[in-house]
Amino acid sequence: MAQPKYMLIYRGPFANADHPPSPEEMQQTMVRWDAWKQKFKGQIVDLGDGLRPSGKRLSGGVVTDGPYVESKDIIGGYSIVTAETYEQAVVVARECPITALPGATIEIRELIGYA
Repeated sequence: MAQPKYMLIYRGPFANADHPPSPEEMQQTMVRWDAWKQKFKGQIVDLGDGLRPSGKRLSGGVVTDGPYVESKDIIGGYSIVTAETYEQAVVVARECPITALPGATIEIRELIGYA
């Protein structure tokens, strides 16, 4: 049987229009992501991606602009990792570069495994 998979859901106030990251800050961020990816290369199934702040919301067949949530609840991105237990998934999440961002949180959810 395959190891369980966990989705790391990145939440927080990620976009800062008043202070976009400089090219140097972006390069430092990418170095941290690459180091995390290399350290846990056997466990990171899908490095994931960031999400744009805009989107659509479907509710009861009606589509509206969205998402409409509190800024602290905005999902900014995700990754998928494998681990034998939640505790092991937390070890991987603790070292994720997202944790360095002020106000950021990571929600760790086990995938059911339908697919």
